[in-house]
Amino acid sequence: MLFSNSVFAQQIPKSVFAPAINIYPGFIIPNYENVAKSNLAVIGSLHLAWQTKGKDAWHKFYNYPKIGLECTYANFGNKNELGFGLGVIPVLQLKSRSEKRFRILKFGMGFTYLNKPFDAVANPNNLYFGGHFANMSIANITWGKLSSDKKVSLFYGVSTIHCSNGHNALPNAGANMVMLNVGMKWNTKSVRYFQKTDSLYIRNKFNLSFKFGIGTHEFGETTKATGGPLYPSYHTSIYAGKQFRNVHVVQAGITYSYYTSFYDYIVTQEVYPNHQKLKASTLVLFLGHEFVMGKVSFSAQGGLYVYNPFFIEQKKIDGSWSSVGQKLEAINTNRLGLIYYPFKKANTLNNVKNQLSLGIFIKANLGQADLFEYTVGYTF
Repeated sequence: MLFSNSVFAQQIPKSVFAPAINIYPGFIIPNYENVAKSNLAVIGSLHLAWQTKGKDAWHKFYNYPKIGLECTYANFGNKNELGFGLGVIPVLQLKSRSEKRFRILKFGMGFTYLNKPFDAVANPNNLYFGGHFANMSIANITWGKLSSDKKVSLFYGVSTIHCSNGHNALPNAGANMVMLNVGMKWNTKSVRYFQKTDSLYIRNKFNLSFKFGIGTHEFGETTKATGGPLYPSYHTSIYAGKQFRNVHVVQAGITYSYYTSFYDYIVTQEVYPNHQKLKASTLVLFLGHEFVMGKVSFSAQGGLYVYNPFFIEQKKIDGSWSSVGQKLEAINTNRLGLIYYPFKKANTLNNVKNQLSLGIFIKANLGQADLFEYTVGYTF
């Protein structure tokens, strides 16, 4: 990567602590029958945020965002059956370029502890949460008047929040929440508006990556408790990547997966007489995108199954293959996750060539959670 000698020559101030308090009132979308009822759900959070000021080059290309952790307390609107959750969510805030008003997009993926998960005897109606731990993801847009002349200012907005354990403990209907958002933030004296930054010249814009992942899930229907074991699955991907506009990487590739849960079912139920391990495998063609932020990136992939025999056969066996939803699940799959590049240097933007990567993903078929996946990869 080539920069002019003056780009980072001046002393750049460090990021400034700029916390906020959020309250999210709303409701859980009731997607299933016979599930615990929820009234008004309320989530409160302390957002430990830092206003970036350009210490690393990627700050400029995201218009100097805020980065931080959101520490949450969630009341799901039914303390006896749904209980509460305590969570920590790494979040990124992207602001508009308006000098007079601001609109902020906030995204985050983290984890939450749930104190009252499903129990076949003591709590049989909580089909949302099958275990004590779950992923919590947030997408949020807020509005409010910029008032850096004051120490504190108010904001308001709308949010969607999702909780799911990635099919690691059944039942796992997952809670999809639609929320309003009101809050208060402490202002900093940082610059609120920045001029457009030109792209920098980057060599090696194409790369090739290999990734190996281990996934975990419990085999069974989403809203039915099985009490079964946590099965591992194994995933190998190869994909080409192209860097563009300094902080983006687009991908196209293929993923082969082997599910031990599928294999056990095939063997015990005598589904296929031959090629049982092959039938317990899947093959996916996918397109992906990474938003690169220094050593960390947010990754999204959407794929199509080109080989998925067991899923189809198993749905025919249990009599659910006639539904449109199941047929779409047999075709579509997607992954969302966070990637960490431990050896990537500062000010290298989206140059991930010759880098080791560690990742954590949640995989779904259409909108139905499938598994959590932990990955290690290398980009050439």
